[in-house]
Amino acid sequence: MLKYSFEKASRKPLYEELYEALKGDILSGRLQAGQKLPSKRQMAEDNDISITTVLNAYQQLITEGYISSSEKRGYFVEEIQQIEPVPESPHTFVEKYYKEEDWFADFESNNFLYNRFPFAMWKKVIREILSEYDLELVRRGNPFGLEELRTQIADFLYRSRGISVSPECVIIGAGVEYLYARLVNLFSDETIYAVETPGYRKIPDIYDAYDLQWQSVGMDAQGIRMHELFSSGANIVHVSPEHHYPLGTVMSVARRHQLLNWANSNEGRYIIEDDYDCEFRYQSKSIPALKSRDRAGRVIYVNTFSKTLSPAVRISYMVLPEQLLQRYIEHTHFFTNSTSSLEQYAVARFLEKGYFERHLNRIRKQYRQKGEQLIHLLQENKNIPIRSIRGGESGTHVTVSLDTNMSDRELKERSAEKGVHLSCLSDFCTRPEPRYDHVMVLNFSDMEEETQREAIRRLGDIF
Repeated sequence: MLKYSFEKASRKPLYEELYEALKGDILSGRLQAGQKLPSKRQMAEDNDISITTVLNAYQQLITEGYISSSEKRGYFVEEIQQIEPVPESPHTFVEKYYKEEDWFADFESNNFLYNRFPFAMWKKVIREILSEYDLELVRRGNPFGLEELRTQIADFLYRSRGISVSPECVIIGAGVEYLYARLVNLFSDETIYAVETPGYRKIPDIYDAYDLQWQSVGMDAQGIRMHELFSSGANIVHVSPEHHYPLGTVMSVARRHQLLNWANSNEGRYIIEDDYDCEFRYQSKSIPALKSRDRAGRVIYVNTFSKTLSPAVRISYMVLPEQLLQRYIEHTHFFTNSTSSLEQYAVARFLEKGYFERHLNRIRKQYRQKGEQLIHLLQENKNIPIRSIRGGESGTHVTVSLDTNMSDRELKERSAEKGVHLSCLSDFCTRPEPRYDHVMVLNFSDMEEETQREAIRRLGDIF
């Protein structure tokens, strides 16, 4: 006899309660594999329920594979292998990689100035979009991005970066990583990619994730070293000509021409111009983009709104040469749009009405002040053995060269003990480069003056 008690106050159907009870006994081993269950009539009588209730419970158990039925023989428990318990980890993988660490001061994270986000204007624009658009907001959007946003970006690039491009060549995606994933599909598996060292750490990680071949190419005062690029055998090179991160180098005009000639000399060569941080030049006008000098269609331009609006607004874009555009369409036409139509319309309106450029002017002024303030605090602190400080004219970080025998690892560990998180220039190298040892990389974009002051004092205590 199998007799169960059912909760009178339960909102579940009675057959579900019986199903749960039987399933629990099977999984716990109380009902063994091969054991025959009571007939429908017997189970109904023993539990004072209807035969239909038993039939429905048995049928669900059969559907999920917990029991089987045999004509004229009855219902039998199936063999269910027990799942071995896994020891609990104190931290999940999500926490390990995405939990924001509680630092007193975090010079490592190149964060956005969150409290300066134009909330009032953004809310106004969102309300306008919601009132003006209906089905457009819920339909499957153009996989390459809304025409309105692509048009506004093309216009903005012409005004701000000197790039004359058709909106058709502008591709919208949910983050630079997404665009890179689409981009590498355009080239063969034999393609060799070149990355600057030191350089943006995510790029080699992306190439490794797709099992692609890549080579490190060193830097000098004018930008990427051309003789190393030629000897690398690379077909595609990733560069940041306007403001290299983390060196802060501005690629000279002479080096830009050499790089374009390198690309033009072979049909299969392309330059990926990463224009991140280009908007933050404080003491002079922004230098025209490398793409603006591209006459042969060899430059793929990439940028994002993550640093200028917010990383939560997952809108990035790239400008493809026309000869790559058709290949891109053929390879990616089956992908759905990766970015919210509502946010695309909102960013397009921000650009169209001039809100974006006014917002840029405000945060550009604030970033400049934060950089000057940090440099002043560093120069004021006599405990830090500073050889030189670079940066402050553009971007949102400075590099500080130190006169110390302390290793970079020891420097980071000691600063961490003080609650200060930082990275060193050597962290951005993909090969050993002794000349980049003992150089701190300090991002300052979201750090208030009092936090900067105390963080610099704590760094001074290390020495």
